[in-house]
Amino acid sequence: MIATDIGDIPGAERWFRAAIELKPDFRSALFNLALLLADHGRPLEAAPFLRQLVRHYPGHVKGLVLLGDIYVNTLRDLDAAENSYRQILEIDPGNVQGLHNLCVVHVERGHLQQAEKCLEKAKNLAPNEEYITRHLAIVKERIATQRKTQSGH
Repeated sequence: MIATDIGDIPGAERWFRAAIELKPDFRSALFNLALLLADHGRPLEAAPFLRQLVRHYPGHVKGLVLLGDIYVNTLRDLDAAENSYRQILEIDPGNVQGLHNLCVVHVERGHLQQAEKCLEKAKNLAPNEEYITRHLAIVKERIATQRKTQSGH
């Protein structure tokens, strides 16, 4: 962690990898290495460490969020992303980030009505989160545009 704190990214990576080699279920090393890799543009290298983390610690919410984000944004595996976010919600039904990210999966699939319901639920859980309000407005606008297009206007 000291190597990370002082900005020695290659050193931090070496230490995290060494710690994981000694103890393959080292929770903080697995997560911090994955986070370091993802934050430095290497999400494909981060994913196996996150899968290892959630295999050992299925309730690691931050790991599931990061893994879900990699599934959506890098691997384009929406089923796996949905599974990650649903796992979060099984652990913590009120987890706003997990719910919002599940809503994003619905949007990515083009399931706008489902996304709208999902975002309404997220907004009820976190009425002051501006990003949820903004995303809900975008989805409502897309639905309205679809309806206009379908009605021929």
